[in-house]
Amino acid sequence: MLYAQTEVPAPPAGGAAIGEVIIAFAITLAATLPTIWLMWRETAGKPTAIGRLADWVATKDRLPRWVGLPSYALVVSLLTAGFGVWWDVALHMQNGRDEGPLANPSHYPIFLALLAIFNIGIISAVLAKGELPRRTIAIGPAIRAPLGSIVIIGAGVIALAGFPSDDLWHRLFGQDVTEWGPTHVMMIGGAVTCVIGLALLQAEARQVGAAGAMGFGGRLRGAIMLSLCIVPFAFLMEFDLGVPQFPMATQFIIVGFLAGWIFTGVRAYFGPGGALLAWVVYLIAHLILLGSTALVDDVLLARFLLLLPAAILVEIVALVVSPRRGLTFWITSGVLIGTLGLAAEWVWSQFFMPLPQPIPGSALPLMLAVGTAAAVGGGLLGSWHVRQLQDTASRPDTDDELTFDAIADLLRRFKLTFLVGPGESIFGYWKRGQTGTLNSNEIPWRRHGAGLLGMGLFIGLMAAYTPQDPIDFEARVALDYVDGAAETCGTTTSKCTAFVTVDVEPVNIAEDGKIWFYALAWQGRHRSADVTTLPRDPIADVPGIMRVEMVPTGVTGQYRSAEPLPLYGSWKTLVRLHTAPTNMSALPLYAPDDPAITADKGRRILVTDGQRVDAMTEPGFLQREIKDDVPAWLWTAAYIVVGLFWLGLIALYGWCLAAAAKGGATPVRTDTDKPVAPPSKV
Repeated sequence: MLYAQTEVPAPPAGGAAIGEVIIAFAITLAATLPTIWLMWRETAGKPTAIGRLADWVATKDRLPRWVGLPSYALVVSLLTAGFGVWWDVALHMQNGRDEGPLANPSHYPIFLALLAIFNIGIISAVLAKGELPRRTIAIGPAIRAPLGSIVIIGAGVIALAGFPSDDLWHRLFGQDVTEWGPTHVMMIGGAVTCVIGLALLQAEARQVGAAGAMGFGGRLRGAIMLSLCIVPFAFLMEFDLGVPQFPMATQFIIVGFLAGWIFTGVRAYFGPGGALLAWVVYLIAHLILLGSTALVDDVLLARFLLLLPAAILVEIVALVVSPRRGLTFWITSGVLIGTLGLAAEWVWSQFFMPLPQPIPGSALPLMLAVGTAAAVGGGLLGSWHVRQLQDTASRPDTDDELTFDAIADLLRRFKLTFLVGPGESIFGYWKRGQTGTLNSNEIPWRRHGAGLLGMGLFIGLMAAYTPQDPIDFEARVALDYVDGAAETCGTTTSKCTAFVTVDVEPVNIAEDGKIWFYALAWQGRHRSADVTTLPRDPIADVPGIMRVEMVPTGVTGQYRSAEPLPLYGSWKTLVRLHTAPTNMSALPLYAPDDPAITADKGRRILVTDGQRVDAMTEPGFLQREIKDDVPAWLWTAAYIVVGLFWLGLIALYGWCLAAAAKGGATPVRTDTDKPVAPPSKV
């Protein structure tokens, strides 16, 4: 390997400048002060603009003031954060790391949306007046918060904590340019799990008898809120963009788990068509994110898996095995999602997903096996989740008759009277297919065992399929120059691209157990003087990134890039090999000198024609900014702290759902009970 020192301006590889930290703090304070003002005014019984708006919304949607306005604001905030994340991850893939957090325009919608999520949770709690759910939490002398509000507050806290934690992480360990960095998971994970609070708020609204939460309209609203819980699909983004930094099995685990959880849950909650409704919500969310990101010029757009086959399979299972049949429905659905459903996604990937997909058929049995285990886990969690929502929403003293009258009136109003008759027939079929309230065993370990087992399965599978050390191999590299020549390669300004041929040894290493073997050049747009001259991705036609097939030449163990690869400027170019189950290796071809990285791995890497190259651990190349002089105990301690944050948040979610569900026919609370009501206990 040839190493040389060149002078290339580089953004910092550690934390943000103190000035930017102060600005971020000022923005946080400015966004939080109105909420503090609202708390003071509302608790003093004085009118506020937000309170009046919430009351006006309540007259329109007939939901409590602490449900309607916060729910709509939260959905808008979540979509805003999603737009920022989809833009941000693509920017990092095309540009590299930031000059600073505030120098990246995509950080603003993310940061502001996360601030909004936290504040919306507080606002929902402060607005809680009138009839309140049976279980609430005192968060002040005159504030008793619905448990759905507590879930949103908890999600907002960990999401916001991710920002300063991310800066501290970079200062301690260097930058990890991946969506799945621990502190990035805090920010994204907090945002995408806040929707659990939306579904719970909707159930609490029905519990207090809100008109907008009753009848067919209320059932539909609740199903949509539960469907939104599928938005953790955000963690599939690196796969959707074609630069996954975790094993392929993790995509199947996440997809299987989410489909098993949400599609079965919504089918049981809503009745016939529930799984398809959840899929429509999934599709609309993706189309909104795709459409909004497409407005940004020359940004890499994420593809996505279809998931329609999984939804159809759940509907078919429900025709044969009712969700009332204990765990039979949930496990059967999970098995079919993990086998036939994920096999259909593999077929879909042949036409729509970017490299390194589709994976070879030989890797499919392993992927379907782990995906099936995850889908069964998702089904178990879905069964528990729906039980908690149904128990929360239960009103044994009220007959909530589901009728077609409101829909018929709406059809007549829009001059669609001819649809009333067929609509009544379809509605009658849907009503006959209602699951009803699922049975809940009062023994705690049996009541909550399915949910704990389902979540435990998912966490265990994700832990088992983390990246492992690379396999031992090497390759002789031949370069066929297209732009420039050997003497121009590795410079910061002179263009140099070449077809790359590799002869790997052992010769069968790229075939035995192969999941992917392709070339990647990324982060090539950063600090470029002329974007129009940059090589562009052969499929997406955007600058700064290239995902290129390595095509067999017919000689055993020899492969040639389908496109010339860049070996100059700020590009980082490598050949990636991922073998089953979790080995991820890199053949480094080129990376520029990076003065911000003081370790040897920050020096320029440049292969020459005919050179032998040893494989290295892939994160060591893709995330070369990570420091290599940090003591092992500090890494361990940091991961434990982040893990405890997440375990605490998951425990909070579970406790809130269980606490809201417990109580049965306990009388509904009113706001006049607040000062003397004892704290809730589960």
